[in-house]
Amino acid sequence: MARLRNNTNSIPLNRIRVGGRHRRDLGDIDGLARTIKEVGLLHAVVVTPDFRLIAGKRRYEACKQLGWKAIPVRVVDLEQIVKGEFAENAHRKDFLPSEVDSIRRLLEATEKAAAKQRMSQGGKGAKVSHPSRATDRIGAFASISGRQVEKIAKVCEAARTDPRCRHLVEQMDRHGVNRAYRALHRMRDEERVRGLQPHPGKFRTLIVDAPYSYDDIDGIFGDTGCPYATMTAEQILALPVARWAEDNAHLYLWTTNVFMPLAVRCMQAWGFEHKSILTWIKPGMGLGSYFRGTTEHCVFGIRGRLMTRATDIPTHFQAPVGAHSEKPAAFYRIVERASYLPAGEAFQRTPRPGFVNLYQPAQQAAA
Repeated sequence: MARLRNNTNSIPLNRIRVGGRHRRDLGDIDGLARTIKEVGLLHAVVVTPDFRLIAGKRRYEACKQLGWKAIPVRVVDLEQIVKGEFAENAHRKDFLPSEVDSIRRLLEATEKAAAKQRMSQGGKGAKVSHPSRATDRIGAFASISGRQVEKIAKVCEAARTDPRCRHLVEQMDRHGVNRAYRALHRMRDEERVRGLQPHPGKFRTLIVDAPYSYDDIDGIFGDTGCPYATMTAEQILALPVARWAEDNAHLYLWTTNVFMPLAVRCMQAWGFEHKSILTWIKPGMGLGSYFRGTTEHCVFGIRGRLMTRATDIPTHFQAPVGAHSEKPAAFYRIVERASYLPAGEAFQRTPRPGFVNLYQPAQQAAA
């Protein structure tokens, strides 16, 4: 049987050896076949020098369905990877992350089998290569770091063992390793957090809409009278937010432009690390110093280690204005997507399921 060198060639489809595959559900082969028919085969399948299929079973099946007699292949010689002898025209080409993992798994299996054989022959040289050195060799072959190979392996392993993670492999091949790895990390972190028992009287999500006082602010245009009691900066800084929060928690702290410095001070005083700012874009003109306000802001911070549950939420949203100081439903939908309920809400204006009122000034509570 002819052997190919480490480059891209076309070989007859019937010469490819398809062994036992871990992936049983191949997904939409019909759709893939239509795409290949329209735009061609963008990625050759990966085989060993004796034409054993390493990666690309879906592409292989789609091409068979189209009636192709031959298919482009990329040949990977595992012996070269073990020895660290990489052909220039092989490692300059990009491999899909899922292909890199298929090569890694096959290399590990090959090395373990070789070590077992050496042991049966007297134990000479029976030591199996250290996993980190193996990933470094794979990385050098694919022109990525060993750390990237490890991330790829974790994503692929999760996809094999957890049906909820299967989409991450396609996401990884389309958008890159780091994006899929972060998505996996978020899923695992969410599972970890949901598994923790909440502390009585403490929350993983807090919302604070402090009643700032504008009495001493110069240059405000319009009526600044509030229908509720206000608090001084010192009183707001002294709020027991740290006692309300679990060790790992999210904080949403509302502020207007003029009180942004105070909001940052509060975040630090309460033991939270500032991460981002959400901006509510309002439909009309409001009050303001020097400029008239059309926005309101919510400073977001974390305590401990707690990622957001979603990463596709923009930092601005548009919503109508309700009663004085009332926050829009759109904001609470963001909290529900990004954080964990029930949430503790200080100075709550409107009761909502899943949001527990924590604190009201005496005059407001009596109203």
